[in-house]
Amino acid sequence: MSKRMRAASAILAVALGTALLPTAGVTAATTAEGISVSTDQIIVKLKAGKADRSASVAAKHGATVKKSLDSDWKVLKVPAGQAGKVLAQLKADESVEHAELDAIMTANAVPNDPAYSSQWHLQKINAPQAWDYTLGSTSSKIAIIDTGVDLDHPDLVAKIVPGYDFVNGDSIADDDNGHGTHIAGIAAASTNNSIDGAGVDWNAKIMPVKVLNAAGSGYTSDIISGVNWAVTNGAQIISLSLGGSSASTAFQTAIDNAWSAGAFIVAAAGGSASTTKNYPAAYNHVFSVAATDSADNKASFTTYGTWVDIAAPGTSILSTKMGGGMTTMSGASMSTPMVAGAAGLVRAANPGISNAGIESKLCAGADPITGTGTYWQCGRLNVRNSL
Repeated sequence: MSKRMRAASAILAVALGTALLPTAGVTAATTAEGISVSTDQIIVKLKAGKADRSASVAAKHGATVKKSLDSDWKVLKVPAGQAGKVLAQLKADESVEHAELDAIMTANAVPNDPAYSSQWHLQKINAPQAWDYTLGSTSSKIAIIDTGVDLDHPDLVAKIVPGYDFVNGDSIADDDNGHGTHIAGIAAASTNNSIDGAGVDWNAKIMPVKVLNAAGSGYTSDIISGVNWAVTNGAQIISLSLGGSSASTAFQTAIDNAWSAGAFIVAAAGGSASTTKNYPAAYNHVFSVAATDSADNKASFTTYGTWVDIAAPGTSILSTKMGGGMTTMSGASMSTPMVAGAAGLVRAANPGISNAGIESKLCAGADPITGTGTYWQCGRLNVRNSL
């Protein structure tokens, strides 16, 4: 969150755990309000009368009574594709007290990736429920500004767009450390492809920007160049799982410019197990992330404090491994791409939303776990609520 937005509302956005999606064999219709529907049944309640008139009322509108829910509520079957039209007629019928679509619900989206069941963090942040609303957008690019990304990893290769290597000065942003590959998979690994695990954002592209060397270190100037390059090349989300204790005016300027250009920036709070500010996480216009464990406790290693925006799972996170396969890592570094992927989903579900709007939704949707307001401001990430 921008450090000027601490007073953002803490009201949770309520979201259903299931989605209203078309089902095979049911033709979509349209209501009088122009809302597309996918059902061939309507639930009605008739006004109080002397006898059950549901059969005659249904017949008048070309429907039949399928069953009774109780003495008041009836389920009507309507011709395929006519639900919207019949609903409008029933609402205008003087005999009807209430009419509503018998909406079709589906089970939460569950990817077929073999390691998905071991990725506990996705359940914790309610990602499966969020996927019922959006899988992200293929036009979205998440820049992983890190040690690079394994460009040949089977679970990443289909998602990767051109990047740049500021350590070696070329366009081959390949990973030689493993950190960036793990980060990329958390945010946006190829999902539902029967390979390895799942990413938070199913559809977003991965933009690898290498600014750290094989030892995991890099100059601030290279990181600034990486941010500038990512923005110039169309990144809408920037994930920064890196940092240090020194603030830089030049770096803050690059962040400000990226924000103004429409890029949403997420950064790790750090791993000092203290309240010491870490940069770029502590810069204005950066959404900072601390780490929690599977019991929603503050991770022992994480940097924390009232300057930190949100928390997300960061212990024993299973994701893509350099060279193929998967591995487990821990750190606020792992929490950060989770939030970046969530930001991608929020952006896809709300076309035209501003960076401030994304911040507000992520913050308002977070679960107010122990430590909220002290260790971090907004609670622990809950993607479903944020949508």
